[in-house]
Amino acid sequence: MKTNRFFIKHAALAIMCSVFALTSCSSDDSKKDEGQGNNPAVIASVRVNTPGGRVFYLGAYDKFPSTLDYKTMTEIGPGATIYSYGEHPYVWNGTASTLTKYNVSNDMKISASDALSLTGTGVSGTFGPPAFVSETEAYFFALNDGKIIKFNPTTMAITETIAVTPLPFSNDAGIKTATYMSYVTSAKKIILPIAATPTDYNRFLQYAQIAVFDLTTKAVTYVKDSRMSMGYHTFAKGTDGSLYYRPSRESAISLDYSTVTGNPTTSGLLKVNPNGTFDPNFFVDLKAALNAHSVNVVAYVHGDKALAQYLDNTFTPPAKPADWYNAPTKFALVDLKTLKVEPFTSFEKYGTVYTVGTIDGVEYYGNITAPDGKFSLLKQKGAADFEAISEAIGGSVIFVGKLR
Repeated sequence: MKTNRFFIKHAALAIMCSVFALTSCSSDDSKKDEGQGNNPAVIASVRVNTPGGRVFYLGAYDKFPSTLDYKTMTEIGPGATIYSYGEHPYVWNGTASTLTKYNVSNDMKISASDALSLTGTGVSGTFGPPAFVSETEAYFFALNDGKIIKFNPTTMAITETIAVTPLPFSNDAGIKTATYMSYVTSAKKIILPIAATPTDYNRFLQYAQIAVFDLTTKAVTYVKDSRMSMGYHTFAKGTDGSLYYRPSRESAISLDYSTVTGNPTTSGLLKVNPNGTFDPNFFVDLKAALNAHSVNVVAYVHGDKALAQYLDNTFTPPAKPADWYNAPTKFALVDLKTLKVEPFTSFEKYGTVYTVGTIDGVEYYGNITAPDGKFSLLKQKGAADFEAISEAIGGSVIFVGKLR
């Protein structure tokens, strides 16, 4: 059995929020701007722990090499959220509310291009990375403030501040609803799963909820589903492109320490349609299928199989909620059609495993705390089949993406 730390979903986005600084790991980079190329490239970012704290590095390649050595990468500072869209990598510094766009030349040199600052826009709360609609249209969502910031990624200029209905309970200290990731769909909608981190366990929300932004009307609606209690702030992604609203630890722990009864399961799985509705014909009670105490998260859905991390039915909540997170968990694949359960051990030799990006519809993972001490870049090849395609030297992989 492994602990709850065995799988950290979207750690590449969630663990990086400190001060941004831009330097270069190569003296040649400071002499000239290599400019933007047009050759296809993949990018990878590595997090290195140093005596002075964490430092992040970014590299560009025509294909992933067998080793990802941070000493050959461009240093991008002590904290960053890194991702890509179209031709460029982007680095978001949530503390300074700054988004920086980078160029990647044909010989894979990385250089800073333009920067966009959200200071002065009136947004005050925390929010996730932007949703890109096109090369000229993207959005930041500060729904606790009731604001959406539209900007042009080509010019890196803010083009509109849109007032919308604020996220319910986002400023309620006992509930703390929030959004983080956003998903652009084929139906001209941007969908954001809503999560909560209640400090008052009796006030966890007994419904699933998403925020739906209509690109045509520029309005946000909040859509509920009472078949499941509130889940996680990112979706599980299916290999067919489907989006799944999934369980979260915060709801599971809240139920264990509340006096609320008669609530819908915290351990379900719902499907979200591209038009921003919950699929009324899809619901899986994972707790029942696994005979579990509760489900902490669904890591992914591959074909008809979902990878679930759960507490088994022998679990008794400890007296102190802080000890709950150290409880040993199990993993299993659940067939979403037949509810057949299969044991899952594919990540045991890699320690804590987390998603770092999707390229051409294929999911990639990084890791820490492997028994052999190695950091790997893993490529998913099946529901329980993974290939280590690179070894990261000196630190863990926290993002991969494809350019051009």
